[in-house]
Amino acid sequence: MLKLYKSIKAVFIVLFMTTALVSCSDMLDADQNNAINPDDNYKTTSDADNAILGIYSKFMGLVDRVVVLEELRGDMMDVTTNATPDLVAINNHTATSTNKWCEIAPFYEVILNCNDALSNFDKMLAENKMTKADYSYRYADVMTIRCWVYLEMATHFGEVYYVTDPLLTVQDLSTDKFPVYQFDQLVQELIKCMNAVPTLDLSMDSPLYSQTSDGYLLRMFFLNKKLMLGDLYLWADDYVQAATQYSNFLKESETKLFSGSEYLAYKLDGWVWAGSNEPRFQVCYERYKGADLNAYRNKWKEIFSRSSTDTELRREMITMMSYDTKFAPSYPLIELFANTGEGKYYLKPSAWAIDGMWETQVQSNDFVFDGRGRESSFEYVNGQPVVIKYLYDYYGQTTDDNKTIHLLYNQFATDKYSKNGKWFLYRAGLLHLRYAEAANRAGYPDIAYAIVNNGINTNYDWVKSDGNARSDKEGVQYTGYKPLSDNVASVPYPEPFYLDARNNSSPYNVYRSPWYLNYGIRGRASLKNVERPDWVQTKSDSIKWMEDAIVSENALECGFEGNRWGTLLRVAMRRNKTGEDGTGFLNKILQEKFQAAGKSAPSLTAANWFLPKNEHASE
Repeated sequence: MLKLYKSIKAVFIVLFMTTALVSCSDMLDADQNNAINPDDNYKTTSDADNAILGIYSKFMGLVDRVVVLEELRGDMMDVTTNATPDLVAINNHTATSTNKWCEIAPFYEVILNCNDALSNFDKMLAENKMTKADYSYRYADVMTIRCWVYLEMATHFGEVYYVTDPLLTVQDLSTDKFPVYQFDQLVQELIKCMNAVPTLDLSMDSPLYSQTSDGYLLRMFFLNKKLMLGDLYLWADDYVQAATQYSNFLKESETKLFSGSEYLAYKLDGWVWAGSNEPRFQVCYERYKGADLNAYRNKWKEIFSRSSTDTELRREMITMMSYDTKFAPSYPLIELFANTGEGKYYLKPSAWAIDGMWETQVQSNDFVFDGRGRESSFEYVNGQPVVIKYLYDYYGQTTDDNKTIHLLYNQFATDKYSKNGKWFLYRAGLLHLRYAEAANRAGYPDIAYAIVNNGINTNYDWVKSDGNARSDKEGVQYTGYKPLSDNVASVPYPEPFYLDARNNSSPYNVYRSPWYLNYGIRGRASLKNVERPDWVQTKSDSIKWMEDAIVSENALECGFEGNRWGTLLRVAMRRNKTGEDGTGFLNKILQEKFQAAGKSAPSLTAANWFLPKNEHASE
């Protein structure tokens, strides 16, 4: 039985102030005599906004829990000899219900605060303290947070106590008072919740959306509603609906955030580096020097070093939490990953991640390494492999002649006690992979191939029967069927699978279409395409192979970012449903990690791939 006691002591919490919405005893315990009446805290829209910021402050406290559970249970991260027994158990898939990382209280702290805010928003609307317009996006934003947290809980625990009541105190939270939802049941319920919100549109009218506070852009903190719904549909195996929501997000971003430069709206844009014509977020070589390692430039890593207020970063980063040592909550990832300064070096990149994944990738110039790994996601520091994706704000930096930044592991951005950092929740690279996953299973493995490899434009630039390219790109360079002859246009795919990448110039109709600069995920990293093996003969074969390629590319592009276990689990569950041995797929992935480390791999089944819940929490 889970005992949950919660007291909302304040909802006037700003994101960058020490907050105490809840206190813990057993799970959460509080002196009700000290509780503040929530009616005093929901009088104006500013009060409502402060409540939203307070919820995000609690949400930010989940960062280490999410990263540990998502990455350590997967194949890209491993424990060091410094790791605690609880971390070792998570890594070995032997955790018990007393494990610190299995505590569910931190998740419910966020959920119960969401429930309180949603209920009070309803009251404010009914009492004319908030207009329908002001209510719509605030309610939807909070519901999105709640759905995100519930989905994350289910990803690790399989089943959840589903609580939506606006309670100041919830006691004896168990099956006799609240329903227990199994994974698939929960996903369907969350889909209903997201479809029922007043709006899925960007919260452009929110005073928080364009506000900068203490040097951080608040818009970057917001989870996106359409992407949340798209992810839920992806878990529900509704691939057309998932792709629709991803497509809707991209189109809305084109019109509302990137009007006039739609081709920069999360498109993984790229071009040739020539002089001052400098591409952004690419691994590349200077023009005509592709075989010269001295002409190497890695701007991809700047995805993780740039501030939320950086104009260029908005082309890639969708949701990112920024942590500042001057404000609560604190940033716990320095302790987990760094091996200098205040780091305790509990976790490291797995040997498989380095030697089996990143260091085996072949670049377009035949150099063998992936710039998204070496000195971007990991680095050897004092001879030890270190996860550096979360350390760009902690260490000092230098920049070489090619404008590639390098971290200085014995120098600090401020001092060793200033633990600033970021949590990367959603960005363009992840979005493209999830859209590719949906498109592939919806029957368009060719779209997934183009997205994972070298982009839409290149893969749909249908040549003529003599092998030459068409001069007029009017009828090609968009996702569609191969033209039946040289004189007809490609028949485009239906929405949401139509991606227009036409780049056409005078004397023909001029196009600079939204996807025309799309380089593809591997193309942006200057890597060769992953090519279909000989056994791939049918569309069914293509879908199965392409899904494996997407899973691998997720590791290379998004390693350590807190979505690995969810990716593996989603594919495993899907394949078990379709008789494709998802359990075998998951065990094979884990075996590669453990074998590379010289250890025996755990054997997982559908009955034990979820964690036991720790239903108690320490003070």
